[in-house]
Amino acid sequence: MKATLIVSALLAATTVVSAGRLHTPTHSNSQQLVRRSFIVEYDDHYSHSHFTTALKRRQIDVDVRKEYDIFNGAAITLRSNEHSGEHLATMPGVKNVWPVTTYSLPHIREPVNPIETFANGVIQAAAVSSHNATGVNVLQETFNLTGKGIKVGILDSGVDYNHPAFAISPATKGCFVVDSVSCRFIKGWDFVGDAYTSARKPVPGPDPMDGHGHGTHVAGIIGGNALSPTIVPRPITPWVGVAPGVSFGIYKVIGKAGVTTTEVLLSAMEMAYKDGMNIINMSLGGGSAYRDGPEAKLAETLTANGMIVISAAGNEGSDGVWMVSDLGLGDSTTSVASFDAAFTTYNYFTYASVNYPYLSSLVFGPGNVLNNGIIPILSTLDGSLSSGCNPAFYSGLDLKGRYALVKYSPGECDSKIRQASFQAAGAIGFLVQEPQGAFAGFVATPTFPIAGVDYVSGLALIAAWKVNPAGVFIWSGDASREFPNPNGGGPSSFSSYGLDGELRSKPDVGAPGGKILSAYPLAQGGYSVLSGTSMATPYIVGANALYLESKGSKSQGAEIRKAFKNTATFSRGPDSIVVDSGLKQGAGLVNVLNAIRTTSSITPDHIDLLDTVNFKRTVDITITNSGAAAETYTLSHVAADTLNFYYVAGNPFPQGKPLVSKDQATVSFSSNQVQIAAGQSATVTLTFTEPSSGDASQFPLYSGFVVATPATAGGIAVHVPYTGMKGDVRNVPMMDTASGFPSLMMVSPSGRSLVSVPSNVAFDLTRPGATVVPVILTRLGSHSPDMTIRVYTDKNQFAGFMSSPSKGPMNLDAETNEKEFSGFDWEGEIYLVENATTTAHQIVPSGTYNIVVAAQKKFTKGKYPDDFEVYKLGSLTVKTNGPPLPELTDSSAVGSGATVSSLASLGVVAVTSALMSLVMANGL
Repeated sequence: MKATLIVSALLAATTVVSAGRLHTPTHSNSQQLVRRSFIVEYDDHYSHSHFTTALKRRQIDVDVRKEYDIFNGAAITLRSNEHSGEHLATMPGVKNVWPVTTYSLPHIREPVNPIETFANGVIQAAAVSSHNATGVNVLQETFNLTGKGIKVGILDSGVDYNHPAFAISPATKGCFVVDSVSCRFIKGWDFVGDAYTSARKPVPGPDPMDGHGHGTHVAGIIGGNALSPTIVPRPITPWVGVAPGVSFGIYKVIGKAGVTTTEVLLSAMEMAYKDGMNIINMSLGGGSAYRDGPEAKLAETLTANGMIVISAAGNEGSDGVWMVSDLGLGDSTTSVASFDAAFTTYNYFTYASVNYPYLSSLVFGPGNVLNNGIIPILSTLDGSLSSGCNPAFYSGLDLKGRYALVKYSPGECDSKIRQASFQAAGAIGFLVQEPQGAFAGFVATPTFPIAGVDYVSGLALIAAWKVNPAGVFIWSGDASREFPNPNGGGPSSFSSYGLDGELRSKPDVGAPGGKILSAYPLAQGGYSVLSGTSMATPYIVGANALYLESKGSKSQGAEIRKAFKNTATFSRGPDSIVVDSGLKQGAGLVNVLNAIRTTSSITPDHIDLLDTVNFKRTVDITITNSGAAAETYTLSHVAADTLNFYYVAGNPFPQGKPLVSKDQATVSFSSNQVQIAAGQSATVTLTFTEPSSGDASQFPLYSGFVVATPATAGGIAVHVPYTGMKGDVRNVPMMDTASGFPSLMMVSPSGRSLVSVPSNVAFDLTRPGATVVPVILTRLGSHSPDMTIRVYTDKNQFAGFMSSPSKGPMNLDAETNEKEFSGFDWEGEIYLVENATTTAHQIVPSGTYNIVVAAQKKFTKGKYPDDFEVYKLGSLTVKTNGPPLPELTDSSAVGSGATVSSLASLGVVAVTSALMSLVMANGL
């Protein structure tokens, strides 16, 4: 799918001379900006009326979209292009200004074994419960914990409250706000309407019915119950949520388009708090790797006042490091990673009296008629399984009425080549043995089935065929059975990697999120299998509800998070060498039973060792024994995988899949054993040593776990994860120069593409809304605290920061698997930092200007240019109606240009043609 170019303009200055700070998105891969819309936070003791008066005094016309109460501020939209976020930031009494940004739903609709509604109201293949792996089954069945009395607010696409899985008993029906005795949905509001997109105004209303599906699925994971044999429609696999006794508040912040904005989220978070919700679930993705956004600030405030805030880590696992969503980055909020379910149900076939799971092709599904036959094993001469890519191998073979088994061989040939060879030999379909740790469907035609089998099943099929080559192959049709998930028990490949932009340990903890069966709107089949951190997040929400019920609702979110992290089960996935990195799994897979039963804890619940320059060599931890008797603890260390995302020489952009190594840190203890009396605590000093191996210039990220094991038989060991980086994080590349970014281009006269700027072009910007304008393309490889575009005169005098009303960053559609980048157009506007007490905004006079892009490095104070990656893009000649520039003496101006890196000096001019190909190939 081709993406449409949305050329945007950066509201460039992050810090202004006045007390207010204008924040700008610094990593826009997953976010869009809402044009001319901002969240304004006031100073303490500053009010809405003060702000309104100041706006009138400055003659800034706005639409006040929302005034917040707990968050001291407002959401506004500027009516005129003549004003911008910089003007708001310079107003007295304004503390922070953020552009309104979007968040999306981080979930994956499983492409195989899709929803198939039949006459009896069941669905095809779905995931079974993962409660056995988390101890939830014991809490429900033995201790009768259901989360009763706990109120959970769901900020999502609404919920189908009529779904029978949410009825209080099989004899009752689903309902919305009837009474707290007969109805589980006790509060709710629709903030947006079904047709809402970030480009449309919300249409609020009292009915939060789900028109999308995501929110219903989330609610089912938290507290649905489809175990009753009388439930209609009934799933083929009965299931129950984590806390089937909770009450719900439904806060619909997402329409059918699947997006919401900061403006809407802040409103919903405040209402959920006022409605008395104990916990809120935000299964949303997006945002930067920094915790200074308005939602994160409000989440910390709500947590300090007793509410528990749980957020999804995001589904950007294929995008590499630094990709955790900012909603869960608070010190006391929880960011949730996804683990694949240990068991799942699949359609299956039978061979030699053994059942084998399969994933059908994306076109030819289980609902079609499949012919049974005999399966021949096609091998090469050395006895290994063939890829099926060599047509000569099948010449003369008679495969009439048979299925072929081949190995997965990416890049060698596509399925069409193999299909042609097999059909010529008379075959009726073929199976593909997947590599270890993978299990996915394949593309096929409706008349020739292709099915994937997992690696272990492939080996078993070969062995069975050798015993009896004439064994009959039988499809199960629509039937399905439970099988071990080949990818189960480890972190999901899609789950986002940490750390955050400050080298803080995120995500916090993991939960089942891969291939999860839950409720879906009745109008869309009633049940669905989805994957994502969207699914893992409600699992942790339900776990919090069980904990609150067992301990008393006065427990605080930070306390519960620590219990979950201390007792989680750290894992080793199929791609792991030691155990999975803390960047991926956090503290591990939640074990709710152990979290509730444990009488031990470790504080803090994570250790951030930072980088080599800021390395925290010694760290104190406090072990607490809340049991009834003295306990002796033995301290130990479990190293985890080290991940390297910068292993490609000369490429400043992190790789999507890390290189895994055993470059481990070591830990020594002030005491290897410590005895702690009942109800007492003890402090142990940990001394860390960075990994001795590993290339610091590639910024390897290492992690591990410090474990305290009680001597008492049956005692529950507790642990704390640590993370660190070898190397200097200030040297982590900010900009993707290998792909030709940043780059100076222009909108073509047709307005439908971007082209290089000819040397003799003078841009006529005298008319508002000029179509042929210069465009600066940027692509950040890592989150930056600040990115600016600076404008200098041809005499190297600093003119100001490039600025114009924001239209939102331009992204290539993720489905194209192409690189994403952002575009900033310029119509001659600049922001005059040293004149910030006035409107501070003007059009430059006609002339020639040099353009400089600067991205602040991590862990720096923002002193320009020393703390920035600086790129001189070249010059632009413009014709404008702008007045003369004031005499500016900017201390951050680049005098001779000696500290400015030209693209030529970085060796990236040669790849400009590749960048152009990328742009043109996507129809931009």
